[in-house]
Amino acid sequence: MSKRTVCKFGGSSVADAGQFKKIKAIVESDKNRKVIVVSAPGKRNPKETKLTDLLYSTYDLASKGLDFSTPWNLIRERYNEICNELGLENKLTEDLDSLEDKLKNHPESVTIDFLVSRGEFLCARLMAKYLGANFVDTFPLITFDDKYRIVPKTYDDIAKALSDENQLYVLPGFYGSNLRGEVKTFSRGGSDITGAILANGIDAQKYENWTDVSGMLMADPRIVENPLPIEYVSYREIRELAYSGASVLHDESIAPCRVKKIPINIRNTNRPEDAGTIIGPTPEKALRPITGVAGRKGFSMIYIEKSMMNKEVGFGRRVLAVLESEGLSYELCPSAIDSMSIVVDSKALEAVQNTVLEDITQQMRPDRIKVFPGIALIATVGHGMTNKIGVAAKLFTALADNNVNVRIIDQGSSQINIITGVDEADTEKAIRSIYTAFMN
Repeated sequence: MSKRTVCKFGGSSVADAGQFKKIKAIVESDKNRKVIVVSAPGKRNPKETKLTDLLYSTYDLASKGLDFSTPWNLIRERYNEICNELGLENKLTEDLDSLEDKLKNHPESVTIDFLVSRGEFLCARLMAKYLGANFVDTFPLITFDDKYRIVPKTYDDIAKALSDENQLYVLPGFYGSNLRGEVKTFSRGGSDITGAILANGIDAQKYENWTDVSGMLMADPRIVENPLPIEYVSYREIRELAYSGASVLHDESIAPCRVKKIPINIRNTNRPEDAGTIIGPTPEKALRPITGVAGRKGFSMIYIEKSMMNKEVGFGRRVLAVLESEGLSYELCPSAIDSMSIVVDSKALEAVQNTVLEDITQQMRPDRIKVFPGIALIATVGHGMTNKIGVAAKLFTALADNNVNVRIIDQGSSQINIITGVDEADTEKAIRSIYTAFMN
């Protein structure tokens, strides 16, 4: 394993020249911080538009043959301001002029992925100049297929491109190359994924993800007053929490680090003295009974009841096949002897609900079928719950004492996650009740 640390800095961390200076101080304070990944400049204030969104607006207007000068000029101004305030020679003008010419005269030659990726590309060029580092483009270094699966040779290519352990490298996040040799972006927040892939490729000792918060909290502070910070969370726990609504780190950025057991440290660019949250392998002993509680709204439950359902071979498979035929995935599928429930995304179900219900009725002949909308899923996560007597009792007592009706109960054999389905109106009350019960 290399001694090097990969550092990813998000949009808020590169929003202006002042943030660039903070990054320089952070990088210089640790000699092992050798691979730097940057996003496109984010908002400097709540009313401002993110640079990536300005690029999307530019493409939308240019592709329709309309005047795109308003968002384009704002993009130019952002980069010019950073250059001027840092005293850097502005070498981006030529890139921007060339792009503008193509957008005006040959808009068909500029793909949306290529244009949007220029936010990170130009920011990385500036950061490399400011830090006196080597700029390395992630196109075509990182290659993936149409399902965003990384081509294995990518990791060998990364190891070769970033082979000098004494050299400081800066790379743009958010994009790479598809198998056709075209620039292709990840989903929004994809710079997290870039950093994780690079950490895997160089066998980094650590992956630091620098953002505008000092790590993760045990619950949403908008719901729970002053929730405790999470010092350590396992890869398994973070996947459960991220899926259930705890949004600090892009959940797809976990896998590349998990494979090589590379710890991920979520840090705050504006408070570098804070230790943040470490994401790593399963701990030998949990610090607390639960690691966190999170919830998501926007689900519906399809309830199916049929006498002797358990004796009808293939019943569940045929029900799920109906959902599959309509392109509908499911979140949970708790069942009993004569009934089963399928929890799905409400918006996805809305477009195909009538077809789904008709097909299930015709093929399975249920005694009863009904859709219950307005469901929220609350996940209580923690290795501290494993093999511990009374955890479920404490959770459901807390909900009952606060008049929260439980519609769904699901606990996997791993015992690190209990999911409860409640009415959306009770979401916040349920989260507060569970947190208070376990932390008092």
